[in-house]
Amino acid sequence: MVEKKKKTPQNQTSSGARKGALDILHQLFRHPEDSTPLPVMLARHAQSVAMDGRDTALLSELTYGVLRRHAALDFALAGFLKKPEALSFQVRMLLRLGAYEILFMDGIPARATVNELVNLARRRFGQGLGGLVNGVLRAVDRESQALRSALRQEEEALMRATLDAEGMARAASLPLWLTGMWEKHYGRRQACLMAANTLEHPAPCWRANLSRAWGEMLVQHWIERGYAPVGLGGFSAQGLDKNRAEAAKEQGLLATFEKQGNLTRQGASSQLVAEHLAEWILGSETLAEAPLWDACCGRGGKTTALLEKGVKVELASEPADFRLEELKASLLRLGLPWPRLHYGQAQDVEESFPLILLDVPCSGTGTLARNAELRLRLSPERCAEVARVQAEILEHAWERLLPGGALFYVTCALNREENEEQISRFLASKGRTCRLEEQRLVLPLFPGQDALFLAVLRKAD
Repeated sequence: MVEKKKKTPQNQTSSGARKGALDILHQLFRHPEDSTPLPVMLARHAQSVAMDGRDTALLSELTYGVLRRHAALDFALAGFLKKPEALSFQVRMLLRLGAYEILFMDGIPARATVNELVNLARRRFGQGLGGLVNGVLRAVDRESQALRSALRQEEEALMRATLDAEGMARAASLPLWLTGMWEKHYGRRQACLMAANTLEHPAPCWRANLSRAWGEMLVQHWIERGYAPVGLGGFSAQGLDKNRAEAAKEQGLLATFEKQGNLTRQGASSQLVAEHLAEWILGSETLAEAPLWDACCGRGGKTTALLEKGVKVELASEPADFRLEELKASLLRLGLPWPRLHYGQAQDVEESFPLILLDVPCSGTGTLARNAELRLRLSPERCAEVARVQAEILEHAWERLLPGGALFYVTCALNREENEEQISRFLASKGRTCRLEEQRLVLPLFPGQDALFLAVLRKAD
């Protein structure tokens, strides 16, 4: 829903956050081929100019907000611009920044927003364009109530699933090809809900280290504090309405527990998938004690979750060394037994295992709320390419799976080509040697959380 993001009142804010947001957004929109994660871009900029915590938060809010709402902001601005296409890209982006602050953020007076952005426009583009920015943003402020009402109505139509693919794309600032694909694959109602989910700010979630005696007590404590349960061993800050002092105190305590190895930040859907996999493995008569190869372990979120639950992860492989370093740090922090670590692609591993977890590289279409920059970087061609790579990895992993073993195929994609159709093609190629035990789409437990796909494949004895 269209509502202002609550912030501590501030009468004066540094222009550094707005300059940074303008530069980062320019880079993202002009160079979608750049694969640098947005959190990395934000951190680099904040560090380069020595931003304080308040400006760092404003930089993040502005950047994510404009990415999630750029089509809606263009709609709001259209009535005040005679020829928007005649303006430079940076001027239009600056107007989006101002419109986002005025329409979606609270605590910063509109006059402060207008003054900051007018001054920025004058320094960058000259007096004339500074005057244009002043006139447009003041008009947006005057009409803010009507504009918010119009935007709210469109989002309500999205939630009621009454928008077609074009309406979904406009309401959630998504590529039309993507909303069209969702409508075709999942139906209009589900597609609208998927699109609405991408507008949300995901609340942080934590997983308790249940390998420690007090893990369950920690979960119970935070649930009693009002946090929402996630599966059997986790909790989320979803829906909490706390004053800043209490929230700051709790965040500090959670950070301490995390540093001590009692908690780990992990998305709700990822927690649920790891929990399901552990239950499946440990509940198997023949595979409960079997070693597992985590073939695409990434930073090790699922790796450590499985180890905490007693699954015997024997090998973890990952082609990015910085991700393996993060896994090492997590293993040390959590006090878990170390699997062997392999720096390299899954296709390079020649050992065989009775259990293989294949959390394959994917388009990330199920993570658009968390990774708002993917709105600009995704394309049908990219989805087709990752599906090809997935098939290659899946084929190699199957060759390394021992007879009678199980392979767990996971993506964070909302795309049948990477999910159900990928599995269907694979099953057709393997005939009776491969059996599909189950497949499921894990939709977000809370607004803004990721969507994941899981398929469990068994190899004939």
